[in-house]
Amino acid sequence: MTDLIPGGNLPLPDGALTLRVPGPFDLSVLITGDSGKVAGDADFVFYNQPAASGARLSGDTVTVDARRLRTGASRVTVVVSPAEPGTPLGRLPAMVLQVSGPRGEPVARFTPPRPSHETVLLLAEIYRRGAAWKLRALGQGYADGLAGVARDFGIDVAEDTAPSAPPAAAPPAPAAPPAARAAA
Repeated sequence: MTDLIPGGNLPLPDGALTLRVPGPFDLSVLITGDSGKVAGDADFVFYNQPAASGARLSGDTVTVDARRLRTGASRVTVVVSPAEPGTPLGRLPAMVLQVSGPRGEPVARFTPPRPSHETVLLLAEIYRRGAAWKLRALGQGYADGLAGVARDFGIDVAEDTAPSAPPAAAPPAPAAPPAARAAA
């Protein structure tokens, strides 16, 4: 098994890989082509959309089979965010990416530098180099959450613009007490 440092990379074995990040984190992946952009919303695998061609998310683990990725895919970026949205990653335990090969054998481990105020981390990427696939450790943080990452990778993110409730009508003025009416 190889311990990676940010920017470090290694060739990957053929077959499905298992990537796991245990702890209070949400794991997701973005599947992109050479442009670094997704082909559509289906290329974002996360808790609400746990599968795409060649990638399946289950809890703290994602399985990636590069041979089954959509046509034109050349990169899978592994993204980690806190399970409790908005929590800075620096408040959580250290994260560790564990990568296993097709037979469950340990392939690599990556512990990124401790983030501080970031709420999302681009942890690693699986990328094609010629006919082979490699893993690169990233550790790049984002402070604007998954929406910022999704926008950077070409996903249209609808802002949460719930219509505001109309202003409440002012309550009617209380009627004058009977004694005040009689004096008038």
